[in-house]
Amino acid sequence: MCSFGDPAIADKEEAIAKSGKELSVEDQYHIPIKEVSGLTLVHGGANSIDIYAIGDASYDIGQFSLKGSSRDVSIDKRDVADTVNKSRKDPSQWEAITADGKDNICILAEVSSDIFCLTSDLDKERSHFKLDVSSIESLKRLWEKEPNSRGEGMILMKKGHILLLKEKKPSLLVEFGPKGDAPLGYGQDTLLQTGAEFDQPKSGKLVALKTWEFSKSLADLAKDASDITVGPDQHVYILSDESAVLIRLEEFLKPDEAEVHESAHWKLPKQIEHAEGLVIDNEMHPWVGCDIKQNDRPNLFHLTPIDAS
Repeated sequence: MCSFGDPAIADKEEAIAKSGKELSVEDQYHIPIKEVSGLTLVHGGANSIDIYAIGDASYDIGQFSLKGSSRDVSIDKRDVADTVNKSRKDPSQWEAITADGKDNICILAEVSSDIFCLTSDLDKERSHFKLDVSSIESLKRLWEKEPNSRGEGMILMKKGHILLLKEKKPSLLVEFGPKGDAPLGYGQDTLLQTGAEFDQPKSGKLVALKTWEFSKSLADLAKDASDITVGPDQHVYILSDESAVLIRLEEFLKPDEAEVHESAHWKLPKQIEHAEGLVIDNEMHPWVGCDIKQNDRPNLFHLTPIDAS
């Protein structure tokens, strides 16, 4: 790593900060989910896009499908309260959703740090486990101080590990895994690949293994962190609501590094407010879900493609 104050690093950070292009909205839709808090992309058929959406107020999972060359749209929702054995009168606190290579779905309840993993048809619970931060004292203090600023997005990794995006105060990447494991960092060798199933924990919990702070330039770009996803180019992307920006992170993050850096960013269209969910389809089009309460306003936006280079 370069030393603090390196002019080359300063020049690079300044160039990145000035490089962001503004994306445009190509299409917009309304999913019947109050206050969308997370999105995930599941593997549909050829020329189709299938997105699941969650909100933190209910146990509904929104299902959006765009099919074939005709671009027929289907929008529905599924109540899975019974599947996860929860009362419909209680808020879900769901802030993150992600799918493995078999389209099994994992959902994070932020305040309780519970993760529920469901089968691809949403009919059965595969596992239910907790995220345990007691192994890292500094993270534990942050967890206790800001219960509503914990996990905002997550990525499933090999060996049953999870990479979690902590929202703010400060924003962090946190890797969880079975107790005794070493952290993996991220890269093509550690991210869960297409067709691969996530290894369910056997102990009922995953423990915090490592944290990475945002570099100064990344923290300047992203005043908070709303969601994280892996694009079809196998790069990791994050979304910032407060800064209205989409950011591609560095290609590899090693376990012995202390910080995570950005490599490119794009400004969100001005009509997008309260951006909370992110996926990127096979043609490099970002899809952004928004936390709005109105039923007559779009909350899912299909944006112009980003540069894959």
